[in-house]
Amino acid sequence: MVLVSNSPLEISVEKTIFTDSFMRHQTFRVIFLALAIVGLITNNNLSAQSEPQFTQHMFNRYLFNPAYAGSVDALEVSALHRSQYVSLASRFIATQGVNINIPVYAISSGVGITAINDIAGYQRSTYVAFNYDYRKNFKWGKMGVGIGVGIIQTSIAGDKLRAPDGVYSGGVNHNDNLLPDNLQQGIAPDFSFGLYFNNDKYYAGASVNHIVLSSATIKAEGGNSKLSFARNLFFTGGYDFKVSNKLSIMPSLILKTDLKKVQMDVSATFTVINNIITGISFRGYSKKTIDALGLFLGMKYKGFQLVYSYDANLSYLTKFNTGSHEISLSYRYPLKKKESKGYYYHNPRFN
Repeated sequence: MVLVSNSPLEISVEKTIFTDSFMRHQTFRVIFLALAIVGLITNNNLSAQSEPQFTQHMFNRYLFNPAYAGSVDALEVSALHRSQYVSLASRFIATQGVNINIPVYAISSGVGITAINDIAGYQRSTYVAFNYDYRKNFKWGKMGVGIGVGIIQTSIAGDKLRAPDGVYSGGVNHNDNLLPDNLQQGIAPDFSFGLYFNNDKYYAGASVNHIVLSSATIKAEGGNSKLSFARNLFFTGGYDFKVSNKLSIMPSLILKTDLKKVQMDVSATFTVINNIITGISFRGYSKKTIDALGLFLGMKYKGFQLVYSYDANLSYLTKFNTGSHEISLSYRYPLKKKESKGYYYHNPRFN
C-alpha cells in the first residue's frame, strides 16, 4: 500500500508496493501520481482526492465559505493560482480560483460566483457555484448565513495513465477494467452551506461542502464507475491586532476534516505601513500531519492586493519535490450605502 499526502487528507492506493529507492525514478513518479489521481478503487466506486489546498486561506475566504459573499462593503474580485509539489512528477498539480461577490443592501444580502479549477496529473475537476448570503447586523458585528448551488465537472485522461500491470505497446491496455482507456468526463450537482461572522477586527466561519454527496459517472470497459467527492467541514478564524499606526498582526487558522482525518493550518501575517504584507504559516499539528512551512510577501495599493507565498515541504515528500507556489490578486471597489436624507416641514410658528 502506498500513502500519499495529497493535502489536506491522505489517499490510499491498494494492490501495489514500491520500495523507497524505486520511488526516486521518474517512471515511478508517473505511476505514483496516476494512482493518486484515481484513488481507492473498490466495487466500481472511485473515492476522489481531498479538497484543493490553499496556503493563503486568510486572503481568500470565499473559497471555503459561501457565507462570505457580501461581507465586505465593496465589490470584490479575486483570483488565485497554486502550483503544488513542484517536480513531484512530469504532470503538475495545480489549482486556480476566481471569485466575484458584492453586497445587496436592499435585501440585506450578498451574492457571488465562485469557480475553482483543480488539476492533479491527468485528472481535472472544475467547480462552479452561485452563492447567496443573508446578512444581519448586530452591535458586535455582522453575521452571514450562506448557501452555494453549482456543479462539478470532472475528467480523467485514461489514455495517459500507466498502471503497474498495463501493456502500452501499440495501444492502451491497463489490464484493469475499472480504469478508462481514453478521456472520460462526468458532471454532478454540488451544494454547500456556511456561517460567517466578522467585524473590523476579527472573522470566524464554519462551512460544509458537498452536502449531498456529489458523484460523477466515469465510463470504463468494466462498467460505469462513480467518482465521489467527499463531504468536508471547514472552520476558519482570525483576529487583527493593531500594534501601532504602522504595524498590525493577524493570527489566523483553518481546520479541515472529513470526520475521518483532520488537517490544520496556523498563520501569522504582518501588515507594515498599511501596504506591505509579510508572514509565516505552518501546516500540521502532529508527526503524521506536518506538511509545510509557508512564507508570505505582498503589497496593497489603491484597492489592489497582490500576495505571493512559498511552501517549503516538511513531510516525507520533501525528497521528491521543490515546494509549492501560490499567488493571489484581489481588487475591492468600495460601495457607498444610500442614506435617507429625511424630510423637512416648515412651520411658521417655530423657527
